[in-house]
Amino acid sequence: MKRLFAMLLSLALLAVLFSGCASQSVTEEPPAAAETTPAETPAEPSETVSSVQDGTYTGTAKGYGGEVTVSVTVSNSRIAAVEVLSHSETAGISDAAFATLPNAIVEYQSIAVDTVAGCTFASTAILEAAKEALLSAGFTEAEISIVPEKAAASSEKITKTADVVVVGAGGAGMTAAATAAQNGASVIILEKMPSIGGNTIVAGSGFNAADPERQKQLTMTEAQRTLIQSYLDLEPQNELMAQWQKNIRKDLEAYDAAGSTYLYDSADLHKLMTYSGGDYLAKAELVDTLCDNAYASYQWLTELGATWEEGIAAGLGAVWPRSHTATSAFGSSGGNFIIPQKQVVDAHNGEILLSYTAKELIVQDGRVIGVSGVTADGTEFEITANNGVVLATGGFAANVELRQRVNTIWPDLGKNVPTTNPSSSTGDGILMAEAIGANLVGMEYIQLIAIGQPDITPLIDNTISVNQDGLRFVREDGRRDEICFATLEQPGQYFYYIYDAHMIVDILGGKNTHGLIIDDIVDDKTLFKADTLEELAEKMNIPADTLLNTVNEFNSYVEAGGGDPLGRSTFSQKLEKGPFYSVQARVRVHYTMGGVEIDEEARVLDTNSDVIEGLYAAGEVTGGIHGSNRLGGNAIADIITFGRIAGNSVSK
Repeated sequence: MKRLFAMLLSLALLAVLFSGCASQSVTEEPPAAAETTPAETPAEPSETVSSVQDGTYTGTAKGYGGEVTVSVTVSNSRIAAVEVLSHSETAGISDAAFATLPNAIVEYQSIAVDTVAGCTFASTAILEAAKEALLSAGFTEAEISIVPEKAAASSEKITKTADVVVVGAGGAGMTAAATAAQNGASVIILEKMPSIGGNTIVAGSGFNAADPERQKQLTMTEAQRTLIQSYLDLEPQNELMAQWQKNIRKDLEAYDAAGSTYLYDSADLHKLMTYSGGDYLAKAELVDTLCDNAYASYQWLTELGATWEEGIAAGLGAVWPRSHTATSAFGSSGGNFIIPQKQVVDAHNGEILLSYTAKELIVQDGRVIGVSGVTADGTEFEITANNGVVLATGGFAANVELRQRVNTIWPDLGKNVPTTNPSSSTGDGILMAEAIGANLVGMEYIQLIAIGQPDITPLIDNTISVNQDGLRFVREDGRRDEICFATLEQPGQYFYYIYDAHMIVDILGGKNTHGLIIDDIVDDKTLFKADTLEELAEKMNIPADTLLNTVNEFNSYVEAGGGDPLGRSTFSQKLEKGPFYSVQARVRVHYTMGGVEIDEEARVLDTNSDVIEGLYAAGEVTGGIHGSNRLGGNAIADIITFGRIAGNSVSK
């Protein structure tokens, strides 16, 4: 792991950073930032300060994953070097802070440097630790807190040209860029953050795709067979849906004739569940395209180097076990959906421009020919595309004003409702496309998720959800909106996920979504661990007898393969293998289903349903793929599948 982190950090130091630097989903305020307000008329630090002693000093501060320790070398009463000695932050998420802040402190002889956008926890920890070390060396706070003067913006506009310009360096953008590069196109990627990754780098790692080989290792329960039948009994909404149902019936006839018992799945069942799971409000043609190509997208990503946990599971809100769980081989699970594509872009001499904020799409004679905007220092840029522009700027879950404006479903989506998304998820690409006449669809459909803090990958398997009384209150394999509405009805609007070692150790390998060792982040405040269920209940302050009875009832449904009065159909193993864990879960804004309308070739459509020449889109910036509710695990399948389609379309 250390060697992997060193490799990633080296890449970051080469100035093409791939971390999402996202603010992890939190309910607590981040650690207090280093004090950077100078005196009214600060004096420049003198060349020699009598109280400062040369030498090497260390300081420690709390980051997201634990303590961050920094060493500071002082020579001739000046800061000569700053080095991060140890930390528990997630590689691939906070690397930009570690790569840039130590050098900035040395360059400006101050801890009053700007934090790295999105890397709140890591940045604050580095600055606090450096401050502690410098104070122990004899510096005064005023001497190390002088605010550096910012470089003035260049008056000369930056201009560049490539065959393909991609706006956004998250999973969809990196996939589109890698695909276009593989097709021989020259590529420029614009990213407003100081590192790549976007929302994808902090993703929960589930990738939905019907996978006959993995699913044949599982046995289909009677409850699951009944669930399939309930989908076949639905009234067809159109010819496509009727065809999906017809194909599934034919498959099941052959399945029964062969005496099969494995877990059945197919692209058509994936389509039917996705379409009905979004209340038939998705564009059926896009659902067809997504599910037909999901497994090929999974294979493509695997060929590029993505790695996966053994077996297959059901992610939270997935409604069926078809979720492939990424490992943390690239520092975090989300790294699997970013780093392999970046390596392709690098190999084909693609250019990644960080801290480039796109403001407008350039249109000439009705065709999109490029993008204009500003860099971090305010310098204007204009990037021209020979073939076209791909919008991959993500959704707007972090844009409180926009989500409140379009919300018609949830009681409140104001600033008091946190988001799992990074601060960069503000819907920029949606607004840019709308400004040139693109059609927006489904903007009111905003998905919430009930997720723990600290976050543990929310797979279903043998996980259960209990309220403060120790009782299950919702089927854990239900839709996300169903689970969230039920959560908001609980006292305090929270509940607890209950896990055992089968999930934490056997499936997750002891690590959470961000690559943190779960045992290291147990705090007995919101994340608990105990050898027995009785001890776990005591730590959670819920009735032990009730929790034991709840678990025993659940285990009886596992044995029977069904019979749950709440309607759960996904059962794997009993919840009985110690140690046991629980994490408090609350509702957060997670995904925005609405956005720019596209066709099956990822071409953006205008308000008259005509193609806007030269403009393509992929990922959460688009709408119409998931309808009113996205199934858990479908987002990664979406961004990779339509990212590849956009990359192929624009490079033709």
